[in-house]
Amino acid sequence: MKIAIVTDAIYPYMVGGSEIRNHEIAKRLVKKGHDVHIYGVKLWEGSDEKVVEGVRIHGVSKYRRLYNSRGKRNVLAPLILSLKLPFYLSGKKFDIIETAAFNSPNCFSTWFISKVNDSKLVFVWHQFFGNYFLDYFGTVKGTIAKFIEKWTTFLTPNNICVSKHAGKCLETQGVMKKNIQVIYNGVDFSLINSAKPSNKKYDLIFVGRLNYQKNLKLLINSVNLLVKDFPKLRVCVIGEGAERDNLISLICEKGLESHFDFLGRVDNRKKVISYMKSSKIFVLPSRLEGFPLTIVEANAAGLPIITTKTKYNNTSEYVKHGVNGMLTGLDKTDFSLKVKTLLENPKLRNKLSRNGRKISKDFDWDRIADEIEDYYLDVLRK
Repeated sequence: MKIAIVTDAIYPYMVGGSEIRNHEIAKRLVKKGHDVHIYGVKLWEGSDEKVVEGVRIHGVSKYRRLYNSRGKRNVLAPLILSLKLPFYLSGKKFDIIETAAFNSPNCFSTWFISKVNDSKLVFVWHQFFGNYFLDYFGTVKGTIAKFIEKWTTFLTPNNICVSKHAGKCLETQGVMKKNIQVIYNGVDFSLINSAKPSNKKYDLIFVGRLNYQKNLKLLINSVNLLVKDFPKLRVCVIGEGAERDNLISLICEKGLESHFDFLGRVDNRKKVISYMKSSKIFVLPSRLEGFPLTIVEANAAGLPIITTKTKYNNTSEYVKHGVNGMLTGLDKTDFSLKVKTLLENPKLRNKLSRNGRKISKDFDWDRIADEIEDYYLDVLRK
């Protein structure tokens, strides 16, 4: 098969969950003999085209500001990319064109290209935003975003959802169940097994973008409660984002500077796993999540997970309370209580750790790439 994956950012120049997912699947499909290309915003210097682990990546547009000053998606980057795509892909025949459904401009652009080039179009739904758009963009922009998201559900019958929750959301929008395939994100066990614990030891670790939806203020406010019982508590924060300065200001305001290490963006994924292995608990206080890679990686690295159970956070589909982690609300008292419970109870922590390692084995990227390949072939047979 000849496959085009269209995205805004491309690994390794952006190391987010969707970028890693695209790369892990693409490189495995290449090893199976398929011709895979990834198209997106050019975030690197030099030639517009490169080969990364056998995968051909293409920089279509050069507008690099993917997030605005408030840490929210900048609509110009995907819009410019989507306008250039038809010209860039003109005359290029692909069997499959895949794009993430959260990037609406790309959805409409790839729909047009698939019709012109007679390709099969596949959308990947990392999450369905729905009413969350109203909180994220405000009433006017949020209502427009909701309408556009609803419209994208009519563009293709081929939908991959990375969680059952996303699939159920599509069903509420009128998408038939037969047009939805749930295929989870995965973990690279060769990476996990090769990483050794870092010399730096932490109690808690967070990995992700420092933006509104990740809700790091909840973690900071929870730590402010915890330091009374754990005066030597250490927290590792890996990631960059527009909220960084505000978060550091809040930490200084509460006098918590000695408890937090902000390591910034760590592109070396093996190093990230090393930091996980030298920590006790993985924390994810997000308002909204699809199926983040970090929770499976954390379990595979031997960490129990503490995350929030909210209307827009799908991680509770993977994290089972008292099994491989603990679930909380968006309340700092509840969150800090769950952390305290695990820090004070090594026996429980080890139990959740063992369970997490076992559960994570079902999410190997090799098996998931096989599922993707089978799904693509089924789509082509329709």
